[in-house]
Amino acid sequence: MRSSRAPCATPGVLLVVAVASLSCTVTRESPDLVGQDVRVTLIHTSDIHSRLFPFNFEPNRFEREDGFDTENAPFGGAARMATVIDDVRSRAPRSLWLDSGDIFQGAPVFNMFSGEAEMRTLSYMGIDGAVIGNHEFDLGSENLFHQIDNWAEFSLLAANYEFEDPPNPSERFLSDVVPPYTIFDLDGVTFGVIGMGNWSSMTGIFEGGNSLGIRPREDRQVVREYVSLLRSQVDVVVLLSHLGLSEDEGLAAYEAADPNEELPLEGVDLILGGHLHIVLTPPKVLPSDQHGNQTILAHSGAFSKYVGKLDVVVRVGEDNADPSERSRIVAHSYEHIPIDSQIRPHAGVTDLLLPYAQEMHEAIDLEGVFAYVDRPEGQGIVRNDPSGGDSQLGNMVARAMQERSGIEAEFSLTNTLGIRADFQRGALNLEEMFNVFPFENSITVMYLSGSEVQETLDYVARRSSGRGCRTQVQVSGLWFDMVCDSSDCPDGDTACARNIYLGDDCRGGNPSGPIDDSRCAPLEREGLYRVAVNDYIADGGSGFDVLQRNSSKQYTDVSLRDALIDFLRGQPACGEGVVDVDDPEERPVRELHGEVACLDGSIEPHDGRIRPVVD
Repeated sequence: MRSSRAPCATPGVLLVVAVASLSCTVTRESPDLVGQDVRVTLIHTSDIHSRLFPFNFEPNRFEREDGFDTENAPFGGAARMATVIDDVRSRAPRSLWLDSGDIFQGAPVFNMFSGEAEMRTLSYMGIDGAVIGNHEFDLGSENLFHQIDNWAEFSLLAANYEFEDPPNPSERFLSDVVPPYTIFDLDGVTFGVIGMGNWSSMTGIFEGGNSLGIRPREDRQVVREYVSLLRSQVDVVVLLSHLGLSEDEGLAAYEAADPNEELPLEGVDLILGGHLHIVLTPPKVLPSDQHGNQTILAHSGAFSKYVGKLDVVVRVGEDNADPSERSRIVAHSYEHIPIDSQIRPHAGVTDLLLPYAQEMHEAIDLEGVFAYVDRPEGQGIVRNDPSGGDSQLGNMVARAMQERSGIEAEFSLTNTLGIRADFQRGALNLEEMFNVFPFENSITVMYLSGSEVQETLDYVARRSSGRGCRTQVQVSGLWFDMVCDSSDCPDGDTACARNIYLGDDCRGGNPSGPIDDSRCAPLEREGLYRVAVNDYIADGGSGFDVLQRNSSKQYTDVSLRDALIDFLRGQPACGEGVVDVDDPEERPVRELHGEVACLDGSIEPHDGRIRPVVD
């Protein structure tokens, strides 16, 4: 009989073996299950992004098909998640709750309490383990260490980060609280869980000065190392990943190009992924080896909108060191459960969060309306235009950056994925602005030569080309053709930027028309330009290496959220005839909200500043 030790404060997990030291343990004997088929329920969440409280959003077509109904708003929230998770666990003799990272950043509660509320809440809810996401580092390594050390009662993992020693060798730091893996023994069925953190989103940090005290390790090497270590010890090997979908697929055994790499990668049974905020339903099943072993890949959404429930049947083998005799997953089923107002909130979680909510609402007026989106029914102000080029919301954001007092740049550029939600028709308040800008990005000013601008926009074209020729940036004061497939691009590339001009209304109001050079000036390769970008891409995020290398950066600490709010407040106020569509009595916006800005389709519309071109 095998015996294991379990930390007393890990609800839902019967037996746990962890690499970290344990101060409160019990010893139990595990049953002999060789030859038996055993059901285990895996609860999966990811990218919670501080969404501890319910929030409003307009479900898209896919979310409506998945069970979200606008009448059941607001959505999400930890207290409702807790009710669902408790219900799932009450019907599962063996269960394990794992999260794929980015617990932090995305709602005002993080801005005020720096992650304390998230760590305390998830610990109370009984989460078993999570991988460290890139946004866990948003307030630095010391804050992350402090929040884990003070409040986390669950395992936080990262195998592909190498932690540097603290300046004082006697002090504890992240290496003391973030192990690479942990082993859970669920009444005789053992799960080895390896944490795979994201580092592609922190490229700028790892190049040059590294203030976080961490270094990345190559993902495949890490997987080989820890799968080889754990495969003979456990029944199921899990990669708990915040790498992203394509990277997850690249870690599976069937993707390995080198035959020498295939054997260790064959040991992965399950990948629970995150980072891209997607739901894979059903999960992907990736072929693994000639012995019939497979790798299941699941992603379960983001922002506390869903709880993923993955039931697996594990056939317990005789020898986990032998691929033909080891334990394996022989069946599985998956359900992603929408979290909406039809779910009764968990009383204990509600009580835990109440003091945070009270203090937050005393400090921030989240419900104060400062603008009104006056668009026809079924329309809003979108962050992604159907054309694949510039969007109205993207243009607003970029214009707010460019014209901000004290910035006054010749043009501005920001990454599209930094804008996380559309403006829906109706009243616009600060809470909605946190939906659009959940991250605390700020404006950075720099001076770029014309050749640096060309190199940056060529990179944008290449990056966008790999994403269906949908632009990965939004701009103001800058116009160009984003060529996604052409044999005429230099240096053998098939994607590049052409016809780059600076100015306003360069296409004369026709988004598909040619550049009018009487209105705008062409980019001069020897010229020098004052540019506003966000601090994330300025530091090399998302691969913007040209910006990262530039030494003229001036960090302003002006948040994109504040810049956009001020820009919107400066727009014309709603007239007497504009009524609030959400008001049952259809009273005028002015009567309900005062003299607030009215936003319609004419403000910074899609105008062809970025025109996708496929030759």
